[in-house]
Amino acid sequence: MALQSDEWQRQPQESKALAAVAIVARAEEERLEREHFRRIINAFRYYGTNMHERVNRTERQFRSLPDNQQSLLPQFLPHLDKIRKCVDHNQEILQTIVSDCIHMFENKEYGDGRGKITPASMFDMDKLKSTLKQFVRDWSEEGKPERDSCYQPIISEIVKNFPKERW
Repeated sequence: MALQSDEWQRQPQESKALAAVAIVARAEEERLEREHFRRIINAFRYYGTNMHERVNRTERQFRSLPDNQQSLLPQFLPHLDKIRKCVDHNQEILQTIVSDCIHMFENKEYGDGRGKITPASMFDMDKLKSTLKQFVRDWSEEGKPERDSCYQPIISEIVKNFPKERW
């Protein structure tokens, strides 16, 4: 009988301990989420710097070639200038996306997106470039052929299996 009494007395303490552990776990999850979000915002803001560094490195490598090899690609430097303009345009779009990110999710503060820009990881930059490609594929006229090849087979199957007349 004493054992049952001890168990009963411990139960509320164990419940409190479990609740405390859950609170700590939630706080850690939110901290990790904020950290991840800040990394993503930083990658959006770092995009222009990163891409200009890559284009400049490509230009330096091209200019290090002998003149006879450079002459084989007469439009290469003008092409790099076009890429630079595209990078600047992309950066404007990305900056617009993150310009008001302080309360983007669940009314929780994630910072104003104006802190110091730090170099983003290669992983974060690759994810960002993939996101830009998805924007083009899903929302631009240039992306229509890829969009159609990706989505049309799925849409066709849905229409075939779930015709309007049945619903």
